[in-house]
Amino acid sequence: MSAEDRLLTDAELDHMRALWELQRGTVRQVHAALPQGDTARAYTTVATILKIMETKGFISSSRDGRALVYAPVLARQDYQTRSVRHVVDTVFGGDAVSLVRRLVQAESLDADALAEMRALVEGLDE
Repeated sequence: MSAEDRLLTDAELDHMRALWELQRGTVRQVHAALPQGDTARAYTTVATILKIMETKGFISSSRDGRALVYAPVLARQDYQTRSVRHVVDTVFGGDAVSLVRRLVQAESLDADALAEMRALVEGLDE
């Protein structure tokens, strides 16, 4: 799998969501921005995960005094597109229509959501 196709682990995705919201942040800021559910992470764990993500090319770092400041290299929208492509290819055998069908059938979509989806599809024809 090339770097452009690589997906984040669940833990990395938590950290990336925090960075997308912060736009840039130190380990301490990312640690504070993480969800504090059942899996509260130690400061050192956050630092390790951020370093791994940097090595994988998902984020970059720069020095601000003594602190490292991390920033996403990958935009949220680009990652969402990458993830959807992965699901279409691996779960739905490349059939995007099956993905949309399953989504519509599995979710309780209200009339507004369905109308928005129709408008998106109709907008593609223009």
